[in-house]
Amino acid sequence: MQIRVLGPVDIRRDDRVVPVVGEKQRTLLALFVLRANRIVPHEDLLTALWGDRQPPTGRRALHNHLWSLRRALGDDAEISTSAGGYALVLPAHASDLALFRSEVASAGEHRLRGDVAETAERLRVALALWRGPALAGTRLEFQSAEGHRLEDQRIAALAERIDADLALGRHADLIGEVRHLVDADPLNERFREQLMLALYRDGRRAEALEQYRLARTCLRDELGLEPGEPLNRLHQAVLAADPALRLVQGAPSPGRTPEQPPERLVPRQLPADIARFTGRRESLDVLDELLDASPDMGTLVLSALVGAGGVGKTALATHWGHRRADHFPDGQLYVNLHGYSRSTPVDPAAALHQLLLGLGVPQDEIPYDPEERAAMYRSLICDRRMLVLLDNAASAEQVRPLLPGASASRTLITSRDSLRALAATHDVGVHFLDVLSPEEAVALLRALLGDEQDHDRDTIGELALLCGRLPLALRLAAAHVRGREAGAARDLVARLRAGDRLTALDISEDPHIGVRATFGLSYQALPESARSVFRSLGLHPGPDLSMDALTTMVGLDREAAREAVDILVRAHLVHRDARQRLTVHDLIREYARELALAQDGHRPALTRLLDWHAHTARAAMAFVDPTSALLHPSVPPPPGGVRRFDERDEAMAWLSAEHRNTVALILLAAHDGWPVHAWQLAYITAYHFHLMGYVDDWIATHRAALRAVRQLGDRNGEAKVLTTLGHALLPTDQYDEFLECQRRAVELAVLSGDRATQAEALFYVAYGLYRTRELPAALDTCTQAFALYRENGDHAGEIAVTDLLGKIYVRLGDMPGALTHLNVSLEWLRRRGRRYDEAYTLMEMGTAHAGLGNLDEALRCHREALRISRDIGNREGEAEALRRAGGVEARQGRFADALRAQEEGLVLARQLPGRLLECRALNSLGGTCHALGDHEAAVRHHSGALEIAEKIKDPYEMAAARDGLERSRPPR
Repeated sequence: MQIRVLGPVDIRRDDRVVPVVGEKQRTLLALFVLRANRIVPHEDLLTALWGDRQPPTGRRALHNHLWSLRRALGDDAEISTSAGGYALVLPAHASDLALFRSEVASAGEHRLRGDVAETAERLRVALALWRGPALAGTRLEFQSAEGHRLEDQRIAALAERIDADLALGRHADLIGEVRHLVDADPLNERFREQLMLALYRDGRRAEALEQYRLARTCLRDELGLEPGEPLNRLHQAVLAADPALRLVQGAPSPGRTPEQPPERLVPRQLPADIARFTGRRESLDVLDELLDASPDMGTLVLSALVGAGGVGKTALATHWGHRRADHFPDGQLYVNLHGYSRSTPVDPAAALHQLLLGLGVPQDEIPYDPEERAAMYRSLICDRRMLVLLDNAASAEQVRPLLPGASASRTLITSRDSLRALAATHDVGVHFLDVLSPEEAVALLRALLGDEQDHDRDTIGELALLCGRLPLALRLAAAHVRGREAGAARDLVARLRAGDRLTALDISEDPHIGVRATFGLSYQALPESARSVFRSLGLHPGPDLSMDALTTMVGLDREAAREAVDILVRAHLVHRDARQRLTVHDLIREYARELALAQDGHRPALTRLLDWHAHTARAAMAFVDPTSALLHPSVPPPPGGVRRFDERDEAMAWLSAEHRNTVALILLAAHDGWPVHAWQLAYITAYHFHLMGYVDDWIATHRAALRAVRQLGDRNGEAKVLTTLGHALLPTDQYDEFLECQRRAVELAVLSGDRATQAEALFYVAYGLYRTRELPAALDTCTQAFALYRENGDHAGEIAVTDLLGKIYVRLGDMPGALTHLNVSLEWLRRRGRRYDEAYTLMEMGTAHAGLGNLDEALRCHREALRISRDIGNREGEAEALRRAGGVEARQGRFADALRAQEEGLVLARQLPGRLLECRALNSLGGTCHALGDHEAAVRHHSGALEIAEKIKDPYEMAAARDGLERSRPPR
């Protein structure tokens, strides 16, 4: 039997098709295939069958459809039942979708091995499984949503197959097929590239160039965009008859080698170019002078565009960056510093984090210390020629840490501030941007309005004047007129003359008023439902929001909210990205917020949003951290319910997408009168901050949450926040403050009678004492924590204490006692599959065995820990296991192996944030070099370790470094 969904949904059994009768049964079967061997919750099944209009008897009807579907499937497949829902248990390749994905995966493996012919064949087999539009015969709304995702997978496989056929020299045979694809989807630039290449290789160069012209015309007419870089690059290569375009049998097509990424990332972070950019000739010339500068000794070259909000600073900078992209072969970096917006201005450390990510630095290799981030940034950019656009800067102080050092790159800053303070310390060319000239303003309006109507010259001139010649106002006015009946421009001019609020357009000193008035024109044209949604958008504190969040804020059903958003998108007041998330320009958001505060107030909508976010975050964290006794928010659940999650990856994706909103909401709640939401949302999401390494945000939100919970006088809540705030401080090596947080948490837990939090905080106190080498006190505190965990029936807590006791006994030199405890911990961890913790316990056991002289067993433990750490991608564990394994090999006299392992561990440690692992690695290398008799190298390593240990105040490594130096330095 095979279930088929890549076309009409049916079942094929014994070479005959068994139709599935009924739209709802076909929809059920398709949903089960899409989520094969996974539980599908009842609510998802009901939604698939009926959408938002589920009948009262929906569950009973669902059972009837399931019974019928079981009969159709017979004994070939099982629909299992659980408390959470149902699952279709399918063998491998029992559906055409599974076969399709298997063949595509196989093609990928052949591509990596360089077998282009087999790559093409496997993709051809995969594509042959499609019999028409996917999920045909299912409920229309379901087919539209899910079928589009499958169609995207088909198109991607088809494009890969065409690339493989091009590499095999089949260009002549492909021209007809790819031309048909281009005709069906003229905006698909990849198909257009493939057609151009096939035509060029077939000796039809003129036709290839004509395809580029057609692509450019289509993109500009439909989207107001220029072709992307790959298509432009191919166009230039065809013009130049580049020999690289010639066929090399079996070679991949130009520009399509994802399996062989470039050695150096070339970021292209500039926002999209502005459609129909007009004027600013003088300003563009000023910026061009940046390119002509020839600084001595690579001195920094930077310029700033300053002016009022809405005057077009970002548009000019972005347009110039795209226009001169060829002068920056190493790419462009872009950061919106949010200096003038409702969002909190971006901290320089956070901006450096974003810049380093743009330069290709992995998340876990970015230092926590801001000065170290700045040093890394300057080092990485020093030999590159890049454009760095620092947009919407608040002040010189915010900008200074983000400037490269001596660099061939160019830095461009936009700000409403004059940046005079920056000019006092740097040679910065400040260019003031004023409103457009009358001629430029009219030209921009004409370009935006097009030729669809014959707009008379006087009307357009007066409209430009009434808009204050402000680019943003001009664009909004054009959007208001474009597509309307004849005479719309004259009607708009008449309304502008008549409205009291528009008199501000005549005040050139304050262009903000003009922006507000122009926004008012678009707002007044909206129906009331869209106005209400628009006002709510102004209250949201984060950078974007989902439809779920918006629906909760406005209190409308989803369909009504979607209709309102569609109106706002058409009016150019809101942008909706490919993920259906909504963003609003900063100035428009300010205007919407003013309206909301004047007409609606702000607390009801924000309270609904905070309730929804807290409960949804809790639902997501239940998948991310299933073994924890997670806090249930004490705030009311939202009337419309919260988003449901089916698996951990889905929950993690939501938490990551909402991370910046979570931070913004915690800070808003803490500062504006929602203290319960502030501390509970911070506490609930702390483990996600930990997993993702968002240490800066973790500390900032928890400090705000701590202030909020103290305002409430909630001792129990304060204790909880203190425990997680202490955790946030550990990666930054702040042990003293970590201990202070945990000790205060213990005191508060005792006062509030919360024995569970008391036990947890005591355990963390014990850990802090262990890290600061107060071992007798750590043992005593472990005893107290263990007793409380046992009293509470918390076996996981008992094991955590047992494991810590094993580590303490290792430090005390009681190796038999250490192994007794660590063996208990190891057995429990293995039963529960907690491999991360298992690796560290194995390392401690290895150290204990080495202390007893059992060197072979010690090395086995460390190598097993190394294998686990590599399996799960734990680079910190890998660095530590290498260091310890090298120490054992040195004791066995295998010094070459020891040095190799320890040096590899040091390289890894230096790539990770924090300094403790690097410090340990240096001390271990120092010990090995001393044993080899290389005392100079030993002193160098121990000196480096001592410098770090004193900075992070680690007593163990300070002692180890001093002992090593004492041994290795020659006697005086």
